[in-house]
Amino acid sequence: MASKAQIQTVKADFLDPSLYEDTGLSGVPRLSRGAVLGALSRAFDLAEGRKPGHAQRVAYIGVYLASDLGLEPARIEEVYFGCLLHDIGMAVMEPVALPVARPARRWAADGRRPAPPERPPQGGWSEIIDAIARHCETGADVARRMGFSEAVARAVLGHHDCWDGSGRPGAVPGPETPLVSRIVALADRFETLLDADAPPLALRRSGPALLRDMAGQELDPDLAERMAVIASRDDFWLGLYDNDLGPGLMALNYGGILGRDELFELLGVLADVIDVRNGRAEGAGRRVADLARKVALHCDMTERRADLLKVATLLHDIGTLGVPARFLRKPDILSVDEMSAVQMHPIYARDILGEIPGLGAAAWWVGCHHERIDGKGYPGMLEGSEVPVEAQIIGMCETFDALTNDRPYRRALPRSEAFEIMRGLAGNRFDPYLLARFESVAGPFDA
Repeated sequence: MASKAQIQTVKADFLDPSLYEDTGLSGVPRLSRGAVLGALSRAFDLAEGRKPGHAQRVAYIGVYLASDLGLEPARIEEVYFGCLLHDIGMAVMEPVALPVARPARRWAADGRRPAPPERPPQGGWSEIIDAIARHCETGADVARRMGFSEAVARAVLGHHDCWDGSGRPGAVPGPETPLVSRIVALADRFETLLDADAPPLALRRSGPALLRDMAGQELDPDLAERMAVIASRDDFWLGLYDNDLGPGLMALNYGGILGRDELFELLGVLADVIDVRNGRAEGAGRRVADLARKVALHCDMTERRADLLKVATLLHDIGTLGVPARFLRKPDILSVDEMSAVQMHPIYARDILGEIPGLGAAAWWVGCHHERIDGKGYPGMLEGSEVPVEAQIIGMCETFDALTNDRPYRRALPRSEAFEIMRGLAGNRFDPYLLARFESVAGPFDA
């Protein structure tokens, strides 16, 4: 991810200039469900405050174990999606420290065993237990809305459940839990051993013993033993630390190729998640995306180009999952530090979308949707024609929707008043011609 000191003011490296030389050629690529969520899982990592790639590493571990067990392909796919989505419930709520499920953060100095548990954070264990239950239940509901099987939803629901029946309130003992759920729970716990300050060689040496320590209490003893054996193999570790881990997982194309409407619906569910977390009414992201597509067609873009813009618009705020929700819901003026954090969200979104094959241009539009043609926007302070037309359309549609719907900092404005405000942005925030095209689509704006 880009840091605050690396805000880019030029086009991203992944941008293909040919996409702008002939705007009629580029459209939505053929993408699998596994490829899309494999890349977008980095946003779930942001929401939980985890190191980038956490969900992908959990998926690698889970798929490796499921394959080693000889499970049929359909079950392996369920493991993959359960692992990728296990923490998606955190995207709907503020990050909460979950030390009961993060033992590796308390690594002892010798790198061989976790240190004694720390005291619970302010709010006590009851807050932690409640957070565990809520994010598991919410995540399972999101998985169902995405169209996944009940096996995937149950794996998300039970990824904090322990073999001995402890963990999430309402958890059942291990033998009564489906195998897919047990694999996802083990993969998540084992990945936490990697999300520690101990060096990789120490983890390679002590990982099997730590797995066996958790057997019979936190983990299915048979699965823990099988994973301990796997953790002694060099090829497992080489794959886990491969720089191409993410692309390799996405290339598996689990879940099959999505049709146009299937892709829109999948991304629409994610847009709903973003709306809820950011204090907006569910459906705002879908509404903005539909409007952006209409404006694009009215600007003489092709159907394929307009579809690509709709995809970008559905995901334009996915980077806000890396921003504390309290900043986004704050009814007062943001402080300088808070504003700096908020202004990182286009960069987060651009970098995440840029990992999806064929979405380089869409990623760039999303990264520029807060730029202004007068050079006073963010994050890159682009000017004039440097700001893509598609990025301006996203910005117009988002601005108008924000003005005409309730927000934490003000009530909704009448449509006529909202567009008077937008007309005042012609020539500074937006290109006047594009704004006129927008008005012809979104109007009339009678008092």
